[in-house]
Amino acid sequence: MTNQNVKLKMDKSEYISNFDKLILNPLTRKIYGKQEFFNVGYWFSDTEIQELACFNLIEKLLEFIPQKQGNILDIGCGLGATTNYLLKHYPFNNVIGINISPQQIERCTVNAPECKFICMDAVQMKFEDESFDNIICVEAAFYFETRQKFIKEAWRVLKPGGHLILSDIIFENTQHFGDWIVPLENIVKQKNLEDYKSIYQQAGFQKLEVLEATEECWLRHFRYLKSWMEQEFKAGEVDEQTYQVNVTAIDGLLKSSAIDYLLASSQKPTK
Repeated sequence: MTNQNVKLKMDKSEYISNFDKLILNPLTRKIYGKQEFFNVGYWFSDTEIQELACFNLIEKLLEFIPQKQGNILDIGCGLGATTNYLLKHYPFNNVIGINISPQQIERCTVNAPECKFICMDAVQMKFEDESFDNIICVEAAFYFETRQKFIKEAWRVLKPGGHLILSDIIFENTQHFGDWIVPLENIVKQKNLEDYKSIYQQAGFQKLEVLEATEECWLRHFRYLKSWMEQEFKAGEVDEQTYQVNVTAIDGLLKSSAIDYLLASSQKPTK
């Protein structure tokens, strides 16, 4: 059975259930530690652990917002780690996170009890027009059906002058993840950055800045993950089958030229 056939038979509830299993897997949680992030992070030369890399990534994205004022919406907020980190820059009553998974939202309320969380689809947001000063989306846009619909929705709910900042991943095929994770509509052929940028431009965004960070984020994360997995195997914390399956997948991702990791910022023009 092909990935496409699987997708045709998978409704939204099945998709959410599968993703819950992915993000809540005990081995995944062990990698990320108590903060419960779920992104590859941004690795400086002296970054040694995954949790610090995740902190770095948020700070790199927030550099795109010169004045951290007003409110901010965290779209695809995972288990609430990014939302909770935003409290370093924003008061709790100005931070909202949304996620399509009720189970993940429940976990968010534990990890970031001061913040407000709502179960909501990023491509069909229930917010009024011009509700937010800023939007952040960490490694989630490529999951949505579709990225283009999400960008249009982000435009709608942003106030004039508002910023959309995100880390995103562009794939030129679904070889490594399958199209139940990366919808075919989100594939960027030959990783064409101009095609990617046009999605923002067509929605009306201006001051678009896209930085390629595949080495600093994607590749360094998976090198770290391979080393971590090897240590866990030697310590007897993972069995040989789990080790072999994961290391084989990691090696495939490290060798692939079909993936680029991007940091992106754009702004809704003032009226």
